[in-house]
Amino acid sequence: MLTLESWLPQASSLQIGQKRYTEHDCGAGRKLLISRDTSGFSAWCFRCNDSGWAPGPQLSLAERLAASVRATAADQAARAAVALPVPAVPDIAEWPSSAVVWLLRAGLGRPEIARLGAYYHPPTDRVVVPVYEAGEVVFWQARAYDKRQPKYLSPPVDRSALLPRYGRADRIVLTEDLLSAFKIGLVGEAWCLMGTHASPRLIAALLARKAPVLCWLDPDGPGRRAAAKVHKQLKAYGIEVRVIRSERDPKLHTFDEIKECIQ
Repeated sequence: MLTLESWLPQASSLQIGQKRYTEHDCGAGRKLLISRDTSGFSAWCFRCNDSGWAPGPQLSLAERLAASVRATAADQAARAAVALPVPAVPDIAEWPSSAVVWLLRAGLGRPEIARLGAYYHPPTDRVVVPVYEAGEVVFWQARAYDKRQPKYLSPPVDRSALLPRYGRADRIVLTEDLLSAFKIGLVGEAWCLMGTHASPRLIAALLARKAPVLCWLDPDGPGRRAAAKVHKQLKAYGIEVRVIRSERDPKLHTFDEIKECIQ
């Protein structure tokens, strides 16, 4: 276990929002990430998984306001353009542990994360998921992995014009979110609605493709209502469609479970 004496003196020199790598006695190399936020100091070793936390000094109102202003400015700068926010940290060994856990919970390991193109963006302290079309970035989504608001950042683009598509198969699965579409696309084919509405572009693409459709949205109330609405929309256009109902989000299923659901 990490003792406070082994890392807290170094972490205490950090400003709010700063992170730094240092050495840990479990081996050679700077694998211990120390950081500071408004609540306190944290440490995480990416080699042995030891971790530690200590509360920070009580912040004055001026310090809290300054931290909030810095965070807001970073968010605004990131979402001002379609270009991917930089700097980018693609190696998950250099991410905060909570950021990695978010993707691991979705059953995505290092190879899948690299294939997705996800990376950590230090200025906003978020994980960025890019969306490409014909090799060009057309959208990105940056997710906070804690309780900060807004939960997601994205550039100012018309989402109804977007149609993220992953994988290739003889039937198409429609999902609400990018991670679900990406994961299903590893064993089948999935298109992301970018929400709970069937856009004109989606309907036109489905009519052109002429493939059976499976609508697999989130299992909460809004997701179930949206699935029924999308089902009705597509049936009106003569598209063969079936709704998949599950107790968990699509991305929280194993690959074997996904294969079984989309048969």
